[in-house]
Order: sequence, then structure tokens, then C-alpha cells
Amino acid sequence: MVDDKQHAHEQSEELTPAQALELAQRAQAAARRPAPMPWWYGPGVGAALAVYCAAIGQSFQRQAQWLIPLCAAALAAVLAAIVRVAMRSSGVAAQFEKTKVPPNVLRALGLTVLLAVLAWLGTWLATGEQGWAMAAAGVVGGLSVWGVIALANRDVKEQSMSSEQ
Repeated sequence: MVDDKQHAHEQSEELTPAQALELAQRAQAAARRPAPMPWWYGPGVGAALAVYCAAIGQSFQRQAQWLIPLCAAALAAVLAAIVRVAMRSSGVAAQFEKTKVPPNVLRALGLTVLLAVLAWLGTWLATGEQGWAMAAAGVVGGLSVWGVIALANRDVKEQSMSSEQ
């Protein structure tokens, strides 16, 4: 162990000032680079949206409209907690908080809304039940949001890899 410390100390003395500066700049760039979202972020947001839409659909079907604001408040609380944890882990959400969202992510979110509406309409036409239609919209929307988050993670990883080269 003492030999390892001594060897590391000898190597650090061998760095020229220019090499040390370059090493420090690379370390700073790596520290500023956002990390991808945690693995659970996409499934967590997707599941929260799916459960929310299913609960809204059941509220409509059972004529319990008083549950709708409670469902919305619960969804907001769950998503706020998920996003807050992701921002603290210096993930993609922290990057989006400081900059504007890339256009491809906005297009993907627009496609998500379109897919959810089409799932709702198709299920409603097939079954005639609002509860099932909203549940289908929630599942499709949740899976789509999961895909959008995976897309954002991939973009961050590609930017990270290209900046390292």
C-alpha cells in the first residue's frame, strides 16, 4: 500500500504543467457533462401516467368526477418527486432546466400526445367505455413518454461520447 502511494506520488511529479492543466480541463468538462437519467426514470414516469389516465377513466365511468382533481394532484406530486430526484442526480432533467429542450424531444412529445389520443379514440370506438379508453390512452402515453426519455438519454450519451473524442 505504501508502495502504491509512493508510485502515484512519483507519477504526479512527472506531469508537466501543461499536462496537469489539460488533465484539469478534461476533469472539469466531465463534471459539467450531464449524466443520463437513472434507469427507473422512464418506467416511473410512464407508469405514473398510465395509472393516472386509468384512474381518470374509471372516475368518468363511475360518475365520480370529484376524484379527478385528486388524481391530478397525485400525479403532480409523483412526477414532481421523480423529476426532483432526477435533477439532483445531475441527469437530463437538470440539463433541460438550464437550457431549452431539443426540438427532437418536443416532436417526440407531440407524437406521444397524438398516439395517446388515437389509442383513446380507437378503444372508445371499439368498446364504448370511457374507462377503458382512458386506460388505453394512459398506457400508450406512458410507454411513449418512456420512449421519449430513452431518446433524450441516447442523445446525452452520444453528445458525451462525441465531446470525449
